[in-house]
Amino acid sequence: MIGSMKRLWKDRRGNALAIAGAALPLIVGAAGLATDTIEWTLWKRQLQRAADSSAMAGVYTRMATDTQVAVEKGVSNDLTLNLHASGIQLLNPEVVERLADDGDKADQVRVTLELQKRLPFSSFFMATAPTIRAVATAATVPAGGNYCVKAFDPSAKAVGIEITGSTDLDFGDCSLIANSTNPTNAASNGNNGNGGSGSKITAKGLAAAGKVNYSGQWKVSHYYNGATPVPDEYAALQQYLPTSTNPAAANPKCDKNITLSGGTVDRSSLDTDATQIICISNGKTGQKYNGLTVSGNVKLGTGTYVINGGDLTMNSTGSKLSCAACSIAMTNIADRTLTGSVKLTGGTVDINAPKNTGSHFDDIAFYQDPKAKDDGKTGTNQINGNSNGGVQGVVYFGNQSLLWNGGGNGTAICLELAVKRIAFSGNSKFKAIGECGYGDDDDDANRIVRLVG
Repeated sequence: MIGSMKRLWKDRRGNALAIAGAALPLIVGAAGLATDTIEWTLWKRQLQRAADSSAMAGVYTRMATDTQVAVEKGVSNDLTLNLHASGIQLLNPEVVERLADDGDKADQVRVTLELQKRLPFSSFFMATAPTIRAVATAATVPAGGNYCVKAFDPSAKAVGIEITGSTDLDFGDCSLIANSTNPTNAASNGNNGNGGSGSKITAKGLAAAGKVNYSGQWKVSHYYNGATPVPDEYAALQQYLPTSTNPAAANPKCDKNITLSGGTVDRSSLDTDATQIICISNGKTGQKYNGLTVSGNVKLGTGTYVINGGDLTMNSTGSKLSCAACSIAMTNIADRTLTGSVKLTGGTVDINAPKNTGSHFDDIAFYQDPKAKDDGKTGTNQINGNSNGGVQGVVYFGNQSLLWNGGGNGTAICLELAVKRIAFSGNSKFKAIGECGYGDDDDDANRIVRLVG
């Protein structure tokens, strides 16, 4: 027996099979652990994606309704849509935290998700399934550059911003935004996506609540689809528009009523009170005011000039409308829905808004009553800024469209265009109005939702 065992011990036949048999547990174990690792990584990635998406949804909800209940509901709804991992059930309800602002991060929401799921191989040796945890924090952060073009129309059918022809626009460090939710054409480079194919734009950003089109000719640092719409912060100024032409009436009313019949007019030494409201027209037929047609060199003084009924028109090449510190407002006291439009299609425009004067219309160059009826057309209002001065300040047509033909001759225009819809045709160079001493740029306006942790 002992001899037989010694011979078997020295026998080397079949040793590969013996070694393979001995190594088999290691091979099976390695394959099992590899499978578990792949499963673990997949579940972790799916859980993290759900946490990321729900945190961003929580921020969007918080921006609209900053309550714990609302934010939790927004997170839960998103998880219902986006937690796609097959068979995954959260170990505990999601933890939703509204965090305090931190530096430039605002509206922060942190979401924590946990799940337990048995791994195919490791479960043979583990009494309890491991816990997988995912944490995501989202917030609004500055996108860079202030908005100097805002198009407020929220319609999914609207083209909020349209760049046409061979327009050459330099917005410097400014950005543009359209509130339109149009899924294909909220901010466009022209009709059918090619009308402005020869245009050139320089801007910090181009954003839209819907989808932004773009051109290879444009130098835009960032495009933002699905951006947060901006509010119309100028609509509240309508409370300061006059409700009576009688200077003896209660405010708001016209402090003066003047008539211009055309030709050269210089009121710069006559009107010097920045807080006064001056109702101006070409006169009236019966009880209807005729608006104002500029047919010569009209220089306005300091104050707010209100066109009460009718349009503001200038279409002759030799005409000029200018002021060093004034606001021009459009309304119709009798029926504000019939407020006139601005049609400055010829001549020279050189309008400078007042700065720090105490007027309700400080920083405003043109203001149209937001109750003016929208005819749905492009270019209801039109401004050709064909002078070195152009227009300096805020141009507001909150419920009508504007066609901006530019023509600033390369001079930087300190401008903010706040309109319902806008089309650009012509060349201009812009600066944010805060760079030129007009009020303060709203640093929080141009913000986007991003994951921050």
